[in-house]
Amino acid sequence: MKVLSTPPTTLPARSDKLAALDVVRAGAVLGVVLLHCCVPYMQPAAPGLAWAVRDTPHWIPTQCFWTLELFIMPLFLFVAGFLAWQTIEQRGAGNLVRNRARRLLIPLLFGIVVILPLDLYVWLIGWVSEGVIEPRKLRSLKFDPGVDADLWGLSHLWFLQYLFTYVVALAAWSRFTQHFPSLRRFLPSTAMAVVICLWIGCFTLYRYPEVVWGFQHDFWPVPSKWLYSGVFFALGALMASNGGDLTRLKPHARQLTAVAAVVAMAALTVGNWHLRGGSNQYASMILAVTTCFSASLIVLAILASAVGTVTRVPRAIGYLAAASFWVYLMHHPLLGLIQIDLKWLFPTVSPVLKVGVAFVLTSALSLAIYEVAVRTTALGRWLGFQWQPPKSTSSTDEATQGPDILSLEQQRKSRVKPTTSVPSRRAA
Repeated sequence: MKVLSTPPTTLPARSDKLAALDVVRAGAVLGVVLLHCCVPYMQPAAPGLAWAVRDTPHWIPTQCFWTLELFIMPLFLFVAGFLAWQTIEQRGAGNLVRNRARRLLIPLLFGIVVILPLDLYVWLIGWVSEGVIEPRKLRSLKFDPGVDADLWGLSHLWFLQYLFTYVVALAAWSRFTQHFPSLRRFLPSTAMAVVICLWIGCFTLYRYPEVVWGFQHDFWPVPSKWLYSGVFFALGALMASNGGDLTRLKPHARQLTAVAAVVAMAALTVGNWHLRGGSNQYASMILAVTTCFSASLIVLAILASAVGTVTRVPRAIGYLAAASFWVYLMHHPLLGLIQIDLKWLFPTVSPVLKVGVAFVLTSALSLAIYEVAVRTTALGRWLGFQWQPPKSTSSTDEATQGPDILSLEQQRKSRVKPTTSVPSRRAA
């Protein structure tokens, strides 16, 4: 009902918001690819993160990885929570679960059946090339103790699994509060709920810093990782439930960016100290607080900047946004193969250049496969990844403003038989 009663003058703002989220989504998936491009060149390596190869370490890829690691998945989760709550308000909790089941579980199934086996053998080929395992292990998959400690799990597909559990939890909470409206007066205010979420995030990181400053890998959700990641999904849902007007962030874009940069620098400084073996109770508290708050501030700064600068989505960005889900699924095994080749074919090339080459090749190949095998195919329809370019702006305007008056006038004239061969002044 709220949508129907919204005055027409508010529609452009909604379009701007959706355009901003499309641009954010397109940029975020490229951030994930770049994040993974940096992994072989990190020093020290991320605890718990198994990778296809290890190459010459360099400080630039290392800091690039940890900077992206601070906020890239929180950004995805915040936007997902924001849109999930809007779906509940507009269509109901049941519709949200059904919609997200199609959009998340089908790609997750495809990823488990197709992408994970590719990932596994690309990683093992890399380990064979480095002498970590013998070639016969490719067939037996039986490894010496400890070699495969961080190998088994959902890899980068963890996000889809966690996100669906958050969707179900949010839908259940919505249904619960609807069935027991008397309990709403006991619920905390939005501001207090935000404080509680941030406290949960900080406490979780204090106890388990490897949630961010490492990698927790399994086939089932890891409780600490599930709690910390869920904080940002909840924050997005809270913002949507409090009006959902992202344009309120627009005037604060510069302030948010400046504060986020300062807090992120503190988190990176303490985080690098922690990764090199530093251990101190107070430093762990600082690391947890700066990590959680920098992630939140960077997410808000990105959204504020996007809402303030994006008014429409260029076709290329719209294409990338539509392909982003596929790129997220497919880039992992492609990147592993490219990094193996780069290590052995170009051993003396700068690691920074290798990161750039791997990023371009992986992104281009993922998009090429999307175009050829997914965008307009049965596979794309099954995955929900099909996409067609939007109609031109003029066509959209006609659809929203009503029939073209000139066309109607021409049709009316065509039905009138002229009485003379020369149009009269009045007819003209």
